[in-house]
Amino acid sequence: MQIFLDDTDYQKFLYILADVLDAWDVDCWDACLMPNHYHLALMNRQPTLPQALQQLNGEYASWWNVRHGRVGHVFQGRYKDQIVQREGYLLSLVRYIALNPVRARLVETPGDWRWSTYRYTAGLAPNPGFVRSELVLAQFGEAAPGVLRERYIRHVMPDLSPDEEEQFKRFRSRQRVLGDRPFKRNILRSPSAVGISATAVDAAVAAGCA
Repeated sequence: MQIFLDDTDYQKFLYILADVLDAWDVDCWDACLMPNHYHLALMNRQPTLPQALQQLNGEYASWWNVRHGRVGHVFQGRYKDQIVQREGYLLSLVRYIALNPVRARLVETPGDWRWSTYRYTAGLAPNPGFVRSELVLAQFGEAAPGVLRERYIRHVMPDLSPDEEEQFKRFRSRQRVLGDRPFKRNILRSPSAVGISATAVDAAVAAGCA
């Protein structure tokens, strides 16, 4: 079912998200809110990601039920999370998140979707205050901010190659860790990686909830 019914719902979720990120010391690299789910790319400094997302979903669900006169669950089960290796995967992840509304045929370009941080990273709208777009832009080398934004836009916009289509399928899968074999071994051997709550030096955590 839809979890965002109008602009007020979308905006309230972003307000709660900003508070949760501050409370749990989590960086948000990228985000996209869709009518019936959301995508986040997060980097947590402490092993507290499950608590942060529990608070995010819980506060929004409680507020949503009151506002719309509903009872019961707003979200279907626990969120899905993945640890994603920075090298070779992170840029595909931010592209996947930005293209969600386009691939769902809600808009023609990612810049047309108001509820995605693509607009802030691309320089099309002011930063709402919680998006670490500079961390995403840093993946495109060293240059002036305007040049980095152009590189980011060019990265998101072209048609997908077969390899990228395959990576997009992996983002939609139930795989818990996405990366090369050494990266996976390093993550899975770490006791703190249980529950995908540890900060990995070369990773961003992508959490999606339907």
